[in-house]
Amino acid sequence: MLTSIDSLVLFKLSVALGIGLLVGAERERRKGDGPHRRAAGIRTFAISALCGFVAQSIDSTYLLSAMLLVLGGLTLVSYQHSSSHDPGLTSESAILLTCMLGALSVPSPGLAAILGIVLTALLASRERMHQFVRQVITEQELEDVIVFLAAAMILLPLAPNRFMGPFQAINWHELAQFVVLAMSISAAGYMAKRIMGQRSGMALTGFAGGFVSSTATILSMGQTAQKSPALTHAAAVGAVLSTVSTMVQLGLLISVMLPPLLPYMLLPIGLGITTASLYAWWIARRKTSGTPQDDLPIKGHAFDHKTTLVMTGVVLSVTLLIAALQKWLGAMGMMIGAFVSGFADAHSSVASMSSLVHQGHASLDQAQWGILLAVSSNTLSKAAVAMAAGGRVFATWVLPGLCLVTAAVWLGTLVSPWLGLSVLFL
Repeated sequence: MLTSIDSLVLFKLSVALGIGLLVGAERERRKGDGPHRRAAGIRTFAISALCGFVAQSIDSTYLLSAMLLVLGGLTLVSYQHSSSHDPGLTSESAILLTCMLGALSVPSPGLAAILGIVLTALLASRERMHQFVRQVITEQELEDVIVFLAAAMILLPLAPNRFMGPFQAINWHELAQFVVLAMSISAAGYMAKRIMGQRSGMALTGFAGGFVSSTATILSMGQTAQKSPALTHAAAVGAVLSTVSTMVQLGLLISVMLPPLLPYMLLPIGLGITTASLYAWWIARRKTSGTPQDDLPIKGHAFDHKTTLVMTGVVLSVTLLIAALQKWLGAMGMMIGAFVSGFADAHSSVASMSSLVHQGHASLDQAQWGILLAVSSNTLSKAAVAMAAGGRVFATWVLPGLCLVTAAVWLGTLVSPWLGLSVLFL
């Protein structure tokens, strides 16, 4: 009967051998036939994994290093033989990694198994990955991915998490967190539009655009209505649905930056989303346009760099403005600042209020008042844009929806005390 130690060794050996067989089976299918076939197949990869397992089992770093050098030399010879008709280095890299995974199976069999599955998945997804990079994703989108990763993996970790600057109001980590979250939400909306395609029409375009800027989306929809009057109803639907994005984004930002406030804002935000959705559906049912919408832009930037920079500047400016007014005028000054900030962007108030709450300069009820005032003033800004850009007919359809959404948000706030979900009346 095997001891517990023998069983553990056999388990680790099974993991190493399984990795070699799994990766080798995938490479065997792509090995080819005839004089141009690849040198390494299922047996070679299985042996490579076992070599790594044996070298690590006897705890010999020199032996493992020597084995990798020998294996590297053999793969170099194999590459020279096949480079004329297949210049790729995938199999050569995979066999070296398989050997190291066989060695990793001794101290960490679970991690080795996961990495082996990931390696096999990468090898098996060759055509799909190449097609995605070459035909699906655009150069602009690739640049957006690089910018987002730089912000999420470099800017966010390096930003100091302490309050500094005028009035001790600026926390660069919270500001970077706001930017990364806004970019993520915008990219998610853009991906939804790309996946669902052009048939989704202006409705999805407006919804996705609202994650970047609802005001800018209403401006764009109004301009479309002016140029093509037959698309006025469709543009109005997109404009109203952009306010749904505003509400969703507001809830996500609160959940990250002011989690204690989220339970009290769920009902107002939920009523706002429901009202905007129902009103957009009502407009769509009133009249449908027969004009094709194939010219709607589907590909572009996952998030607008200029808008992101402007939004960051607005958040920074609003944070300083509200902190200054709060210091000079107290709570009334803070509310004035929040109301004024909403004319530029409704979401900037979340970051500003989060900063004040975390410093102890504002309570949750004051933060909720500030956010609601910003949402209200932002509605006035959107209404002005709709009238100026879209004309009378477009504004006639959009303005009632904007007013209803804001009224629903305030109604949810007033009803919340009856449900025990409001901090405004404590």
